[in-house]
Amino acid sequence: MTNMNDTFALVFAGHGNPLLGDLIAHRAVSALPLAGRYRTIDVVLSNIAQSGIRNVGVIMQRNFQSLVEHIGSGDAWDLNSKRGGVALLTPFDQGLGTGLYKGFGDALFAKRYYIDEQHAKYCFLLASDMVYREDYSRMLEHHIESGADITVLYSHDIRLGEGDPTLIANLDIKDGWVTGGEFGPLGAGGGCYNLGASVMDKELLNKLVEEACAEGRYDFVTDIIEPALGQYKVAAVEHTGYAARLTTVKSYFDMTRDMLDPKVRDDLFFEQGPVYTRVMDAPPIRYAMGCEVVNSVFGNGCDVCGRVEGSVVFRGVKIAEGADVKDCVIMQDSQIGKGAYLRNVIIDKDVVVADGARVIGTPDNPQVIRKFQRVG
Repeated sequence: MTNMNDTFALVFAGHGNPLLGDLIAHRAVSALPLAGRYRTIDVVLSNIAQSGIRNVGVIMQRNFQSLVEHIGSGDAWDLNSKRGGVALLTPFDQGLGTGLYKGFGDALFAKRYYIDEQHAKYCFLLASDMVYREDYSRMLEHHIESGADITVLYSHDIRLGEGDPTLIANLDIKDGWVTGGEFGPLGAGGGCYNLGASVMDKELLNKLVEEACAEGRYDFVTDIIEPALGQYKVAAVEHTGYAARLTTVKSYFDMTRDMLDPKVRDDLFFEQGPVYTRVMDAPPIRYAMGCEVVNSVFGNGCDVCGRVEGSVVFRGVKIAEGADVKDCVIMQDSQIGKGAYLRNVIIDKDVVVADGARVIGTPDNPQVIRKFQRVG
């Protein structure tokens, strides 16, 4: 494993794509619940910690209070040492940001004081709307050995190209080097999808960001990386495991229900080491006499009296007798009443579904019930 002492990381915990709709009405995309007990940012922070990176700045944008509380001092990821740890870079900390960054490049420009304070040579730049496990020391090792100026991570996972094709960059790669990139629809064979992870020298990063922002260009991929292709060497490292990107309601629904696949769970939570999260003590799940559970994932503290199939249920959810829940995502502390009938529904936190209520979506268009709502 490459020595990572000369590295630091910056995570862009942006608000998220508007196509996520009500799911990000009260939270950033990186705070979306995952697999019954986690949040999506837990995965990237676990990648960082287990790769040996000891300094990380998390750039926040809007609706960041829950993220601040969740990350705290970073002790859940062992990122709270005296020399380094997690820095929570909220939009208004230096009077340089409005909270409405025009892209990752704009956010980096606003937080360049943090970059300047770092003594490490290499900076990892990481998006928080991706879910994958990776040892970033692989990227640094390839970056140094290849003599690249910039190294990016990509995946062939065809699911990354589903949904709105304008939301993810497809990279042109030849012999391990990036020669171009575009946003747009691809054929059935897919492509090389950018995973929003890159590493470069800190001084080069500052140079590229300042040049781009001076010209009114703020997107990291299209306005910073792509223009650099003609002048700098950009290498590519392939990620071969599970990968998902959260850009639409359907992409979140599909990713969450991927957690029902044992192979995906092994890839995310075991093979690359554990995913750490903020500790929240809760009692074990209670399965009442007569309940029926088929191929579902539950968080602690649930009380299950009805029928649940093909669903991901988060901590503290109560499912009453006679309720019939199939192919759903139910977030923390929601209550499903007696005889309720749910199909292809995403229920946000603290929702009450009344007795006998019926909510039906489709796999391609799941229904979303907003936080704190009452249905029926």
